[in-house]
Amino acid sequence: MVLFTQEQLEVLLKMNRLEFNELVMTFKEGASKDVRFQPAKLGNFNGACDRKVVDAWLAEMEDYLHVAKVGRHSAVEFAQSYLKGYATTWCRTMRQEEGKNHGYTWEFFKERVETEFVPRNSNSILRCKLRDLVNATNENLRQYVKAYSKLMLEIQHMHELDRCANS
Repeated sequence: MVLFTQEQLEVLLKMNRLEFNELVMTFKEGASKDVRFQPAKLGNFNGACDRKVVDAWLAEMEDYLHVAKVGRHSAVEFAQSYLKGYATTWCRTMRQEEGKNHGYTWEFFKERVETEFVPRNSNSILRCKLRDLVNATNENLRQYVKAYSKLMLEIQHMHELDRCANS
């Protein structure tokens, strides 16, 4: 998947069919040295203890690492450069306790971020919200479906039997 900046999308949208076809041919021929696309800019992570924020930042970082072709050995250091505020302090402390970044993998770093910043009871809270979700009237059906779908997507490790019991 290729990510484009807003400026790049605007340029693509302004191209006529001939220019666009030439660009496609350039890529197909492997002569894309003159035409470079930059991955979208990344947001910083400030240490918010919120599953949605953590999951979104980690997913965004993984996409960026893939598109920018950041090597697996550099991924952790690269991601750490996008930590701000409390997250930076946490990371510094973690590195001191565990010895800089020796042997860190991206998977290990992700696990540590999730352990530190995702509340342990986040799934329980979401399951309670799902259990308490009620469709009061048919007028609110669209809102109910939206709320239900959102909760189902946020709950991790929702088993098929649970999905049926909660529907």
